[in-house]
Amino acid sequence: MFKNKVLVKVSGKNIENFIMKLIRNNIYVIKAIPVSYKEIKLIIDYNDLDRLYKYKTIYDIEVLKYYGFLKYKKLFKKNIFILSFLVLGIIMIYTLSNIIFSIDIIHSNSDIIKLVEEELSKNGIKKYSFAYSYDKLEKVKDKILEDNKDNLEWMEIIREGTKYIVRVEERIINNKIDNNKKYDIVASKNAIITSIISSSGEKISNINSYVKKGDVVISSYITLPDNSKTQVGAQGRVLGEVWYNVDITYPYVYNEIKYTGKKKKVLVFTFLNKRISLFDFHKYKTFHKDSKYIFNNSIFPFSLTYEYQYETKVINDIYTYDEAVDKAVEVSKDKLKDKYKTIDSIKDVIIISEDDLNSKVSLSLFVKTIEDITEYREATIEEDTLDN
Repeated sequence: MFKNKVLVKVSGKNIENFIMKLIRNNIYVIKAIPVSYKEIKLIIDYNDLDRLYKYKTIYDIEVLKYYGFLKYKKLFKKNIFILSFLVLGIIMIYTLSNIIFSIDIIHSNSDIIKLVEEELSKNGIKKYSFAYSYDKLEKVKDKILEDNKDNLEWMEIIREGTKYIVRVEERIINNKIDNNKKYDIVASKNAIITSIISSSGEKISNINSYVKKGDVVISSYITLPDNSKTQVGAQGRVLGEVWYNVDITYPYVYNEIKYTGKKKKVLVFTFLNKRISLFDFHKYKTFHKDSKYIFNNSIFPFSLTYEYQYETKVINDIYTYDEAVDKAVEVSKDKLKDKYKTIDSIKDVIIISEDDLNSKVSLSLFVKTIEDITEYREATIEEDTLDN
């Protein structure tokens, strides 16, 4: 199949004499194809081509076709400029499609945006850098959250083409207490109080009362029997009913690929588009892969690569309208809990509006949560306690 052969056309008088001359000089003719009494086509070994020319005398010899590796070599040389530009074009397209040209950080606080920009840059995520794999993005996200526990509560990095969209939530530190200072406990959000647990201080608000963000719930001052006040500092925990408006769409035909967290490194041999995993005794049913070539050449029909395989779980479901609504509600609950770690439980979900958009359902939800709204704020000194 890969032996180097050549097809030549011989033209002239007495073609038979030319053939006999080749036989006498041990030039093996693999195949002879008569065309006319003055012309014949011969397939010979490429190594005999120079010898063939020595005996042509009055005959015309023209090479028509090459076979075996030589065919690809000649074809490569003939089209080297086209192939070079093609390869260069593919490399450029691949390179440009894997370069990040913009990073959008979604947050209202400019200090948080600046912090996230610096952290992303330290971890190699910046403009005009190569895009990371999903697994690498997750590792970077986890590292940034771990390194900035006091400032960042939640982060999501999504790649859309050549752009990263980064969503982030600021962490509000409510329990960072200096033992040398006195604190009031205030509401961190607008809410209806559902529970007050106080171990120090005086309750200012009651259960089922409405409080705005910043209102004092447990005062650092307590009232003594003689109606005088003394400052002891507030300690406790306040839960409240907090509300969120959520808009969500959910498809009737749901497709999702989830990563299981399992991964492995596999050596893969490819021959004529057939993949053979070497020493892979526990194959994943579905997986995402990042490949690195050990050997690859367009002339040869085989290659050797290292594959980093990340096991996936493929979900393909078809829902009725009611099922899609239920799924949308559950997803909304999960996303709220993931986004706001202070949520203790979901109390109720009210569907404000719903719409059937043919391929998906669209909902506007009013979600009631029970949430830890405890926030410590340094107390001010009241004038009537200065004399005590």
